[in-house]
Amino acid sequence: MIENSLKQYFGFDTFRPFQKQIVDAMLEGQDVMAILPTGSGKSLCYQLPAIVTEGTAIVISPLIALMEDQVKSLQAMGIKAAYINSQLPWADQRDIMANFNQYDLIYLAPERILKEGFLEALGTPKISFLIIDEAHCISQWGHAFRPEYRQLSILKAKFPNVPTAAFTATATHAVIEDMKLQLNLNNPLTIVGSFDRPNLSIRIIPRENGTAQLVSFIQDRKNDSGIIYTTTRDGVDKLYELLSKKGFSVQRYHAGMSDIDRQNSQKRFLSDDSRLMVATIAFGMGVHKPDVRYIVHMDLPKSMEGYYQEIGRAGRDGLPSDCLMLFGTQDYLMQKRMVDDTEDPTIKVNMLRRLEQFFAFCHSTTCRRKEILHYFGENYPHNNCKNCDNCVDEVITEDATVMAQKILSCVYRMKQRFGINLVVDVLNGAQTQQITQYQFNNLSTYGLLKELNKLEIRHYIFSLINQNYLKITEGQYPVLQLTDDSWKVLKENKKVDIRKKIISIKKTKTAKIKAKIESNPLFLKLKEVRKQIADKAGIAPFMVFHDKHLLHMSEIKPKSLSEFREVQGVGDQKLQKYAALFLEVIQKNG
Repeated sequence: MIENSLKQYFGFDTFRPFQKQIVDAMLEGQDVMAILPTGSGKSLCYQLPAIVTEGTAIVISPLIALMEDQVKSLQAMGIKAAYINSQLPWADQRDIMANFNQYDLIYLAPERILKEGFLEALGTPKISFLIIDEAHCISQWGHAFRPEYRQLSILKAKFPNVPTAAFTATATHAVIEDMKLQLNLNNPLTIVGSFDRPNLSIRIIPRENGTAQLVSFIQDRKNDSGIIYTTTRDGVDKLYELLSKKGFSVQRYHAGMSDIDRQNSQKRFLSDDSRLMVATIAFGMGVHKPDVRYIVHMDLPKSMEGYYQEIGRAGRDGLPSDCLMLFGTQDYLMQKRMVDDTEDPTIKVNMLRRLEQFFAFCHSTTCRRKEILHYFGENYPHNNCKNCDNCVDEVITEDATVMAQKILSCVYRMKQRFGINLVVDVLNGAQTQQITQYQFNNLSTYGLLKELNKLEIRHYIFSLINQNYLKITEGQYPVLQLTDDSWKVLKENKKVDIRKKIISIKKTKTAKIKAKIESNPLFLKLKEVRKQIADKAGIAPFMVFHDKHLLHMSEIKPKSLSEFREVQGVGDQKLQKYAALFLEVIQKNG
């Protein structure tokens, strides 16, 4: 039975949702397209079939750090795995190539497998599976398009009888269909798991004094691992210096650093020698650290997909974790300038639309979880998740009915044919050539909001978009248009409330559970022992056991080898390596 191998290698008694379905399909030789959120166990879905099937699985992975961590974790479980990348000495690469079929899994970058002559150099190995990880990179409709991924379609042509499985954490319906098409998948089993991450607390608030808000947030989390994202390299450097001076044990990561500095920074973070990482989004996709307890965005991400993937790096082990985002309208303008630099007009329009949708989401007054899941085509059955700012915090809302009527009236009088920028200029009473050309300075709504600056007007417009009183069209030149609800405001004086200010921040459901876990003295003792073991072995602590495994250990308090084997995450290899050490700690402190 496949469940026996699940326990033997991974230490789990049962599969998580969708895992068994995917594993069975792969073992039966079927292609698979799986969209499962971070933390749902995607890797196991292809690693387990590769272990029990004759031959070697090729795993296409976009980042060196990701493949190295995966291989180390597999080797710690007694599984034969290797990677080939540019940082591996040539002699080691040659040895792996010469002994290709001695491995269960070999990880490769897309550039490597597509390199001329690489596949031919393998000779005629038995390939069990072709795995495409982070498969959203293949779609130009996704948020992290990588052109080299587009060429992976040749793999199916070269190995038509090898089952192919593609995995990613976030994808809209359009991206899913594009991935299937580009990879030439043959009638794949398509699995779209729930995008809900109930262990994540989500808070999105306006940035007032960003560094003060940040320090206040992380001050009580010094023993937790966290990632702070900011858009620019300069922003990373400044924040790193500031937090270092305030006494935080912090690392930094961005593309402007040398390879060796980035590697050292990442190593210290993964090994828990430093708990805090300040980074651009260059850091994260390749980092398999299950015990990241919080993610902070200091400014606006580019899209809902990007945001959800980034906060998905918190709480991958399923334990409670916090996500904070600080944002301002300036962030939108900076991101828009970056979008404007994109040369491909189709990609540019798609990027701008996602940016505008996400900025509107930031102004939401309804449950964050419900809106996120709706974006990915999933219905959240509750109106209050008790785990986001909109559901728990006390806020002041203002009656913005008159403001809304002014904005909607202006869009109507401009014939619903123009974008946000020009609507803002007209309402602000700007004097531009375009306004004069269309004679918008003669409209009754011209200068109607001249007492506000342009950023404030944008705030109201995006709040109206979020509440479906305005919509942005698709196409090369998106324009603002009215909706059915617009007329209820214009003709029936329907009240429009807009979030203005937070009165008080309350504890979320996640915060309450997290406080309970952190008060468990045996759990904290087990973490100390785990760190000692990891340091001695030169591996990251999570490669010994995840936090959730230590938590389970502290709850059932095993007294013998047979009882220790019942702990989640304990397979044959880890039972042999670690049982005696942890049993001794439990006996002394249990």
